[in-house]
Amino acid sequence: MLRSSLHLALVAALSTAGLSLPSPVHAAGPAVDADVLYEEGRKDFGAGFYKSAIEKFEAAHRKSKDPLILYNIGQSYKKLYDEEPKVEFLKKARGALRDYVAAIEKDPGLGADPDEVKPVLVKIDAELARLEPEEAPVGPVEEPTVVPEPVDPGKKMRLAGLGLMGGGGAVLVVGGILGGVFAAKGGRLSADLDDLYGQQTMMNCPASQADESPSCAALRNEVAATRDDGVKANKLAVVSFGVVGGLGALLLIGGIVSYSLGKKRSAAWKSEAETARLRVSPTFGGLLITGRF
Repeated sequence: MLRSSLHLALVAALSTAGLSLPSPVHAAGPAVDADVLYEEGRKDFGAGFYKSAIEKFEAAHRKSKDPLILYNIGQSYKKLYDEEPKVEFLKKARGALRDYVAAIEKDPGLGADPDEVKPVLVKIDAELARLEPEEAPVGPVEEPTVVPEPVDPGKKMRLAGLGLMGGGGAVLVVGGILGGVFAAKGGRLSADLDDLYGQQTMMNCPASQADESPSCAALRNEVAATRDDGVKANKLAVVSFGVVGGLGALLLIGGIVSYSLGKKRSAAWKSEAETARLRVSPTFGGLLITGRF
């Protein structure tokens, strides 16, 4: 590898100026052209003409083969990216600086410290990761297999049974309350009717309507109305106890039956699931138990 005055100047600049662009020293012989190109590149860099500086530095690198110039190339591309934020410039900066670090690590005799450039590479990698979207996988994307959750076949029946039991119980209670109210009214009217009959006896009211006094006629009409009300109350009590209460009892019984059947189905389903999870297979040494736990 070339060890010209250009290389010595690069080493001195990198070690003393903290990786700043080195000042050139012209060399004699075949490396003169590289020195001139490097000098022109440095001037262009200082003037902010980064594209021109890159061309000069790359030409100097091709002629001299000195890997230290890769640092100048990388920094020039990074400055160019700051002015024109194109991803390709940042990628070329990263490539040149990576080659620079690799060359120094391979040949410590070059006289530069690669650890001083690695933080710059870390920042460049982070910036590229932010700018570049994640590449889509090539080829068809396999959809994840969705395993359906096992369904308890007895769950609906158990829920229906609970609903029927709740509804039947409510209807049975309502029927009992209504029946009790109407039965109490019928009992009260029956007592009132007995009292009216007693009044008729005390007033010696005739059995027929002929020749009865006005008070007996009014009493007879009251007896008839009380008797009709009592009959209605008794009929409503029978309907409340028999029909409404009976319907509630049927719903309650149906709910109990449905809940029991659902519970049996759930138990059978759980038993089958446990059997499927645990299998016992005969082997030469005994039994092999396999399953998911």
